[in-house]
Amino acid sequence: MPFEPTSEQQEILRYRLECHARVLAGPGTGKSATVVKLIDDLLAGTQPPRVRLLTFTRAATAELAEKVSEHPAAATERPSTIHSFALSILLQNLDATPLPQPLRMADDWERANIVNPTLGRRIGVQPRRIDNLFREHAANWESLIPTESPRVRPEDRARFLAGWQEHRAIYGYTLLSELPFVLRNALRDHDDLRGLDFRLLVVDEYQDLNACDLDVLRLLTERGARLLAVGDDDQSIYSFRRAAPDGIRRFHSDYPGSANYPLSITHRCGRQIIRWARHVIEGDLTRDRNRPPLTPRQDSPDGEALLLSFQSAVGEAKGVAVLVKALIEKEHLQPSKILILLRGDYQGTWSGPIKTELAREGIEYADPETVPEVLGRPSNRMLIALLRLMVHRADSLAWATVLTLTQGVGPTLLDAVYERARSDRSQFGAALLALHAEDYPNIARAVAGRVRERVENVLAQLAVHPIPQERPEGGWGEWIIGLGSTEPTLSADEDLQEILRQVDGLADETLGLDRYIGQIAPLAKDLAQSSSTGVRIMSMAASKGLTAEATILPGLEAGVVPRPDQDPEEERRLLYVAMTRAKRFLFCTWATRRIGPTARAGQGRVQQRRSFSRFLDGGPVESQPGQAYLRTRWP
Repeated sequence: MPFEPTSEQQEILRYRLECHARVLAGPGTGKSATVVKLIDDLLAGTQPPRVRLLTFTRAATAELAEKVSEHPAAATERPSTIHSFALSILLQNLDATPLPQPLRMADDWERANIVNPTLGRRIGVQPRRIDNLFREHAANWESLIPTESPRVRPEDRARFLAGWQEHRAIYGYTLLSELPFVLRNALRDHDDLRGLDFRLLVVDEYQDLNACDLDVLRLLTERGARLLAVGDDDQSIYSFRRAAPDGIRRFHSDYPGSANYPLSITHRCGRQIIRWARHVIEGDLTRDRNRPPLTPRQDSPDGEALLLSFQSAVGEAKGVAVLVKALIEKEHLQPSKILILLRGDYQGTWSGPIKTELAREGIEYADPETVPEVLGRPSNRMLIALLRLMVHRADSLAWATVLTLTQGVGPTLLDAVYERARSDRSQFGAALLALHAEDYPNIARAVAGRVRERVENVLAQLAVHPIPQERPEGGWGEWIIGLGSTEPTLSADEDLQEILRQVDGLADETLGLDRYIGQIAPLAKDLAQSSSTGVRIMSMAASKGLTAEATILPGLEAGVVPRPDQDPEEERRLLYVAMTRAKRFLFCTWATRRIGPTARAGQGRVQQRRSFSRFLDGGPVESQPGQAYLRTRWP
């Protein structure tokens, strides 16, 4: 469909880098298409500027990448996340970073199974409390202001700070959350960093940036780059990483003389949906009252927006399944065009009953949480570790993974290798290979035999499987799958093969094998959320950037939305984000009473009657009995 800009969008397309600028864009207002068209126009000129597209979330990056691919000139500027951008610059300037070399990111499985347990043993802190310590440390990086979490015990903090730097040096890992902070410090301290000659920085989802991210951008603009900030303070929902709507709201103060481009005409949502969503967001007294209200196109359909009550949690779950079935069979929607969005889902508390009812109706659904399960299977995890070792023979986290997955090898052996690395002032992988060359002195004979056999087998595999100098024609995923045809121990199971083929279609073709491996887990999870063949069930926060024909929001009750321990205005914005995913159908549901796993959610006494969220109170949509509606709407 050809891009036909509105009058608001035409103003943006006339931007020509005279100053910094902000695009304040509501949901569905075509911000991505407009920005990509602007970049295409700039790059097609006689003196094209060097442009870099940045965003916070990988999902938003994927959406931008798809739009960019449709424009010949802009296609040369593939978008990336802030974290990927930081990594790419740091890789070009390794001498300006204190991070362990070679630069190696620890993934979620390695964090949970290698980093946390071994660090916990080293400093005498339980692994479950290590996560709180890392979160506190990340908050300091993200906010640039040292803070102390009430969840962290002072004695744990002291041991953590003393032991973490040594531990990360020996295991040779870097954390994703620290990359922008390290880049910020490098920009502050070094005037001669390579790879920064950008004329225009286009930053999507600007409202999701924290203080550190914003300071990185400020430092880049001081080197001559213009900044085009694109976002919406009404969709700022990432306070967990210290992001806040103030960042985009104060843009003109941060960059005096900057231009302002509002986008207020939504091409997505039906009129009734917009009317209801506006009632929710306009209750936020902190937002700018002068910004143009979100309005539908003149030819937008009415859409359908309902608030349905059910007598119990079981009745609500069954009602959601009946709704989904009717949308598929009566309204002829594809299952993938239906979203079920939850405020939270600890241990499947909310999604479990809904999945059970969907299965009873024979309805396929997507579960993004299957990706970590597939990647965590021992055979698949061993394959990933071996791929890491093909890239770097002494990769410490990979060798620790190999040992962890070897039967009969326990923490005592890992700690012994750690102590050898500490004594040699080397990394874990190098220490293990040194011990192997010495035939494992002072290691129990039985354990030494198991380790010796495993290490010899791994080294033999590495010797006969060199990495191609360039990305194979079919992609890295196909190359990895092909390894299993000649070596059974290098086989990816069917689920991992499917993931690898999907990632091949999305990963940047310029990535080497090392960077490709690091993208498998995040890209696969994004794909499961954004392009499944079944009904997609996910959190409200994960849905940002997605569009669906129909959206169902269960559990919209007082005490659940908003949560009493959270910022009420961010909770309001979170609900607004969830509501504005829908194009044609928006169904909000709640239960008047609950028993079972969700009974205590937002409720002190289980038997008390419930009421729907106060954010919906007094709005244009009144609650009505769900069972009666289902009987009459789709008889």
